[in-house]
Amino acid sequence: MLQRLLILLTLTLIVGALLTGGIIFAQVPTATPPPGVTPLAPTVFYITTLVPTPTPGCAAPLNLSIGGTAIVRAGMYVRTQPSESSPFVNYYPDAVTVTVVGGPVCDGARYNWWEIRGPGNDGWIAEGSPAGYFLRLGEPAPGTICGEAAALQVGSIARLLRDVRVRDAAGLGGLVLTVAPTGAEAEVLDGPVCADGYQWWRVRVNVLELEYTGWIADVGEGLPLVVDIESLNQPVCDFPKVLSIGGRGYVDYDDGQPKNMRIGPGLGYELVATLLDGIGFEVLSGPVCADGYNWWEIRILSRPDVSGWLADAWITPLRLDKNRPA
Repeated sequence: MLQRLLILLTLTLIVGALLTGGIIFAQVPTATPPPGVTPLAPTVFYITTLVPTPTPGCAAPLNLSIGGTAIVRAGMYVRTQPSESSPFVNYYPDAVTVTVVGGPVCDGARYNWWEIRGPGNDGWIAEGSPAGYFLRLGEPAPGTICGEAAALQVGSIARLLRDVRVRDAAGLGGLVLTVAPTGAEAEVLDGPVCADGYQWWRVRVNVLELEYTGWIADVGEGLPLVVDIESLNQPVCDFPKVLSIGGRGYVDYDDGQPKNMRIGPGLGYELVATLLDGIGFEVLSGPVCADGYNWWEIRILSRPDVSGWLADAWITPLRLDKNRPA
């Protein structure tokens, strides 16, 4: 009889947990505060076990577009199908520009693949991973409208955030005089000039103890290439993660510290909630660069009434559609 009662009690607990959506609540006794003392509001944690995780091996794909261009690094093979086991149909010994005609397709184990058209036979090529990409965004076609120019002033000193080609004219057709290294300082002489989809600045820069005067673009592959040295005391945001409005993601960190969601995009905004690793959410808007982070407005899946802003340093996109083999 006692054994039957224990079995019945266990089944009751399991069914109760399932009916609450995988969240198990435990009642904690609360102490009555002394007279005249207002208790502090507790830190808010949201925990859910309903958020699926992406297929291991495939990160969010690069922001390439069908019909756009990509640059393939030297030494890459092109295959008949989006798989490392499929036969080769082409090999690029040198870096080359190709047209994207299909993809992305996740092989279900390691890489996202893109179908490309370029010199030689067409086929599929792996994009690599966040640890090292084999592809990057191509240069815009001539005549593309230029974006907003960097906040530089003629006569100021700028610092290069990445290796930058210095050309003898403003435009992709200009002869490359040298490649100025990351961290080099350049005197701004003229600009900006819009050409071939980029804003160009005429600068004077020293490379290996030689002085060069030429033109550099202030943005490359969607990333800033140069910044006014006076503004370096302010954090600069890196390229934001590939998220979509209405898409989903989850909180992802490995330092053991829960992450803060705030009422606005910035470290100075009031705290809304503290989120644990694995919390799922829907993306409402963003990104907004502030305090060195790209911020996204999100809504908690298990608590649709709770929303706020979270830095994408602790965000991983949830892209189930891109993590299934074709």
